[in-house]
Amino acid sequence: MFWVVSYDIPNDKRRRKVSDILEGYGRRSQYSVFECDIDDAKRIKLEMRLIQVIDKDEDDVRFYPLNEADMQRVRLLGKAVMERKCGFYIIQSETGRDRSDEPF
Repeated sequence: MFWVVSYDIPNDKRRRKVSDILEGYGRRSQYSVFECDIDDAKRIKLEMRLIQVIDKDEDDVRFYPLNEADMQRVRLLGKAVMERKCGFYIIQSETGRDRSDEPF
């Protein structure tokens, strides 16, 4: 399952720890937003690790699930890139020309 994890943590030390933990599970898409392509077992482990770090009275961490239908509707503008774990890759040149029919 694909998860968008966002956080608002006022304390620098805790915010850095949360960021370090999330870097092990996904890709930073914005300063306080990560995109994580993880199964439920890894998500639960991630949540448990974050619970040990955050202050429940001050900090805000949110997990937003995206299913396949949601993923098909995601729109990226500007330099945005979304990475997903999969068994294949689509290779596109920097000019945007589709090269899928060309030999490697």
